[in-house]
Amino acid sequence: MGWLDRLRGKREADEIFVNDPSLPLVSILIRSMDRKTLDRAMRSAARQTWGNVEIIVVAACGSVHRALDEQCLGRPVRLVFDDERKRLSRPIAANVALESSRGEWLNFLDDDDELDASHVETLMKAVRSRRERVAYSATRVVDKRGKPIARVGHLGNHVQLFFHSRSASPAFAVHRSLIDDGARFDPSFDVHEDHDFQIACATRTDFLFVDAITATWHGQIGESGCGFGPNDNHAQRIATVTRIREKWNKPLERWLRKFDDVLFVGKLYLDGGDLPAALECLERALALRPTDVNALNFCGMANFAAGGLDRAEELVSRAVKRLPRRPALRHNLARIRARRAEFSEP
Repeated sequence: MGWLDRLRGKREADEIFVNDPSLPLVSILIRSMDRKTLDRAMRSAARQTWGNVEIIVVAACGSVHRALDEQCLGRPVRLVFDDERKRLSRPIAANVALESSRGEWLNFLDDDDELDASHVETLMKAVRSRRERVAYSATRVVDKRGKPIARVGHLGNHVQLFFHSRSASPAFAVHRSLIDDGARFDPSFDVHEDHDFQIACATRTDFLFVDAITATWHGQIGESGCGFGPNDNHAQRIATVTRIREKWNKPLERWLRKFDDVLFVGKLYLDGGDLPAALECLERALALRPTDVNALNFCGMANFAAGGLDRAEELVSRAVKRLPRRPALRHNLARIRARRAEFSEP
């Protein structure tokens, strides 16, 4: 590290923030297992350019949690224990955090993740044209060395909740009125409790997406099985998503009956290479409108990408019959037939 980097680090460490009570208070809620990374997470919360922030740290590890200063870089900090000072599951710790907060807006942050300094301000200054009570941005996922490996969080709609949460938790802010309306974390979900909670919110409000990366998820760290690489438990995820679909069957099916939303999300998954989700959405869209040219074409190309050449040719041929002069459709049909010819060659 050079002298300029050391000087910059010292200035950051010495910077003190003073809250401005004229601005809406934002509570940053940290469920803490008292990891070494907690200080880093707290500093990232304290350095927000938004002028009114409180930091709530819930001692999820129980009575063994170390004491914390009442301020971090000038921002108020409160360390909260369960009444019995016992170890807490993730959803119970989340509910304790919600009930302990004072902010108008609430934003979770795991003790091993980070917020960009602009995160809260980016969400708070976004225009909520439909009075959305959830605002979320994108999150960069980094590996154990801090190298970016993925991005989580895109424009979409509630259809995405059939497959996964719409945002990583650090990039997801909720208005207090949702908590007043009864939105809570379900204690029966030991993992993916944020997915369940987002559906609870989605049954009450639209979401606003802000197209900016404002948080960092250290996705390969931890043992929850909800991350990336060594922290990805595929079987656990499938089992939990199945339970979530059973619990929220009625709203999920209602969202899945909205043709435009299903088609839009299906095209997103197709462009992003998530073929199982793309096929699920696009076949559903086609069932809703069997003669829609876009549904025929996109569903055909999803089948083509997945190796279903018979189904692909059938669907795109139907699209061409409806719009025979559209070059893109004829091009797609030619691609499918060329691929079939490759497989039929001796």
